[in-house]
Amino acid sequence: MNRRWLTGLGLLVAFAAVAQPTPNPGLLLDDPEYPQAPYEEIVTKAFLPSRVSYERHCPSVAAQGAYSTCVGFACGYYLRTVLEASARGLTRRAAIDSLAFSASYVYEKAKSGSDYACNQGVYLTKAFAVLRDAGVAPASRFPYPACSQPTHPADALAARYRVAAYERLSGPRDDEPQKVYRFKKALAGGSPVVVGLVVPASFFGAKKTWKPAPTDRPADPRLTGHALCVVGYDDGRYGGAFRVVNSFGKTWGDGGFCWIRYGDLARFTRYAFAVSGP
Repeated sequence: MNRRWLTGLGLLVAFAAVAQPTPNPGLLLDDPEYPQAPYEEIVTKAFLPSRVSYERHCPSVAAQGAYSTCVGFACGYYLRTVLEASARGLTRRAAIDSLAFSASYVYEKAKSGSDYACNQGVYLTKAFAVLRDAGVAPASRFPYPACSQPTHPADALAARYRVAAYERLSGPRDDEPQKVYRFKKALAGGSPVVVGLVVPASFFGAKKTWKPAPTDRPADPRLTGHALCVVGYDDGRYGGAFRVVNSFGKTWGDGGFCWIRYGDLARFTRYAFAVSGP
């Protein structure tokens, strides 16, 4: 085979890889409203297991594509599906995918009325209010993407899958160890955790783990917001790390999943929620 042709092909492949567009995450920062969300004070700390995982209850990794719909995926597709699959004892991926819930339904219910193209993003506080008050429809009834599609044909079905309650997992004065404990406590208590974090450029190149660059700073005003679903933790991994699943497709991280060290996730997390109540 012609060596020049092979070189040219290699350059084209390399260029295509470089030319891949960076996903537009889509979490709107909601600092004034977040402290108003339900919050339970922890007086005494309970013993927690060294490892918790809901990964076996996850649906197939999905890609949000060019849309700013990470919140819909983190809350509707991942968290709500994991809760349902766990409650039913489902671990077979095909069965979980068949009941998976709609990222689009949550996004459409939570978005601004002027967001016709799913490109403005939404607040986590609004998305969790949707899960509690309206529920979420199965993805089979409200498939992705569904920008500006009316939700009312699926509303009655979505109401069957409302969550009883939710709570925020951090307060404005919480330090990193307090955040880590609260995230782990929620996971050990039966709920995946949805975090809203600010993401530097290093996050988009994460592999099996994400380790922020030395110059990455959570206070950097240039950072954008992104929502992830935390599906486990392991005290023995990387000195202690959370397992997250993302909506950037299987080429991100480790097939769409990633380990993030406790301190790193706590440091870059702005908001965190879990489902609570009966």
